[in-house]
Amino acid sequence: MIVYDRCFYTNDPSSKQAMAIVKWLKKKADITFLGNGLPNKWAIYEILSKSSLSPYIPKTILIGSGKGVIAQLEVMKKAVLKPIFGSGGAGIHKIEKSGGEFEISADSGGRLSTKTFHSTSETEDWLDSLFSKKEYMMQPFLELSDTLNCPFDIRVLLQKDQEEKWIVRGKGIRRGSKNGILSNLRAGGEILPFEEYANSLNIRTRRFILHELEEILSKLPGILEASFPRLFELGVDIGVSKDHALWVLDTNSKPGRKVIASTNPDLKEVLYNAPLEYARVLSETLPEREEQHL
Repeated sequence: MIVYDRCFYTNDPSSKQAMAIVKWLKKKADITFLGNGLPNKWAIYEILSKSSLSPYIPKTILIGSGKGVIAQLEVMKKAVLKPIFGSGGAGIHKIEKSGGEFEISADSGGRLSTKTFHSTSETEDWLDSLFSKKEYMMQPFLELSDTLNCPFDIRVLLQKDQEEKWIVRGKGIRRGSKNGILSNLRAGGEILPFEEYANSLNIRTRRFILHELEEILSKLPGILEASFPRLFELGVDIGVSKDHALWVLDTNSKPGRKVIASTNPDLKEVLYNAPLEYARVLSETLPEREEQHL
């Protein structure tokens, strides 16, 4: 039996219970998972930050107290706080110190909400309350906006083909609201064709960004599979700063297909048939591999 697991597990009690069942299923000799999934964002960061792709990975630290955030702001000035278990941009906050005040912003449904705190102690208390609910990590805030000051990123979908080679199925652009901080669709982002973005660049910049994308995408799957169990598909979110530096923002082993399917509708059948095709490959090759392993 081959199982295609598309569930997302967080750190809440129901997810932990479901994960225990999944772990039990993975131990059964007669069950094979199409892909094994990736762990939390911090575990992925630890691998990528020590790899050949480290120049594309934003510097990240684990953070667990308001006092720690305030200390880091002396270095970062502006920062982003991200839950290590999370998706769709949920729980992400931007924090900035301005004079003696602190501003903490979040995108929700395309609307930016901002809290202003007038003292360090007040800010620390609010952050401590936030960290009591979820584990967080902290990164410098990167200016990843277009000429209209809308945050955007490149979403790339990769899948394995029948020869177990990683194939870039498609690319699309997610663009958020003006002056916002997130491009995620759940935060109110819109979808644009990648070609529209690429064609808006001058030839030199376009060549540079396409070359950098190829560099990242050719190495990323292999680096992850060298440290984590077998994967089948990957969604990769790549930000582009105003100086055209590329940053790997997120890597998801259970990616949505909305961006790619809406900008490349001809690919829908390929995307949805791919799990069946790869399952057929596994059903034919796994018994042989297990015998060789034994």
